[in-house]
Amino acid sequence: MSDATLSESSQQRGRGRRPAPLWQAGEVVEVIVETPETSSLRIQLPQPEPFLPGQYYNIRIPIDGRPRPIQRAYSVGSSPHPYFDVIEVGVKEMEGGLVSPVLVRQRPVGSILEVRGPYGAFTWTDEDGGPVLLIGAGSGVVPLMAMIRYQVSRGTTVPMHLLFSSKSSEYVIYRDELAVLTTEHTWLHVTHTFTREASNSMARYHRRIDKEMVGEVFAETAPRLAYLCGPPEMVDDCERSLLELGMESEKIKTEKYD
Repeated sequence: MSDATLSESSQQRGRGRRPAPLWQAGEVVEVIVETPETSSLRIQLPQPEPFLPGQYYNIRIPIDGRPRPIQRAYSVGSSPHPYFDVIEVGVKEMEGGLVSPVLVRQRPVGSILEVRGPYGAFTWTDEDGGPVLLIGAGSGVVPLMAMIRYQVSRGTTVPMHLLFSSKSSEYVIYRDELAVLTTEHTWLHVTHTFTREASNSMARYHRRIDKEMVGEVFAETAPRLAYLCGPPEMVDDCERSLLELGMESEKIKTEKYD
């Protein structure tokens, strides 16, 4: 997730079902550089809570010149199965951001972060069934990757098709892992589109996600469920395209990064 927060409605969906989680001091046990602007932080939780693929945690850190710590929400990219005591959050560094540059550049292994969660109703498990169409742009792939990793860890085979927009091959989050998973699991298909690299054959498309693209992948997937995550305009456009293709609104789950 970027330095921007999840939309207010997204945060509210995860409330009211159980007592609010408490802040806890998590330790950064690994930092994985995913792209030039995105890192995954693996955080050991002293008081882990079960979570569902697609949920997120809040992280707050002190910022010089600010009277109180600044809080942001970051999606979990790791699977809660079989273990959930370590969560992996994806952080995209935003130019001018207050929190993301600190997390990406200044929180090495051994750092302590205040975290609270999990939150959110943007979730999938094998009990929800499929086929599943996953559409993400940039760091919007993080909660979708949690769903993919969860299915890998569970050994289930619900068909999934990920339509993933990135600036270029260099900026594909989880690039190598996704490539391996598609060769190991016939239930997983990944379609890349690059917006700033027109000649790379790794991508099937070379433009922003649009109605025609969604329609083609929809026809190949015949999804029963769809999960859309990324910038509000992209999510809204994709949702509109799926509705026009005849998909029922309650089968379309969305998460917007403001």
